[in-house]
Amino acid sequence: MNEQIARINEARALIAAALKNCDLPQIEMMLCNADMELHWALWNLGVVVSHRPELERASSED
Repeated sequence: MNEQIARINEARALIAAALKNCDLPQIEMMLCNADMELHWALWNLGVVVSHRPELERASSED
């Protein structure tokens, strides 16, 4: 399960990188939705995550 969690975190990092330079609203929304699904996958695996994945993205941009 730890490998699965690590891969999900890697996928979320790739999505975050893609979001940084995204200037297409539809693609940005799709990336945000993908990140949210991965966020809840972590939650379902027992990882402690916030209730709002968009706040995690905002704090990682600082």
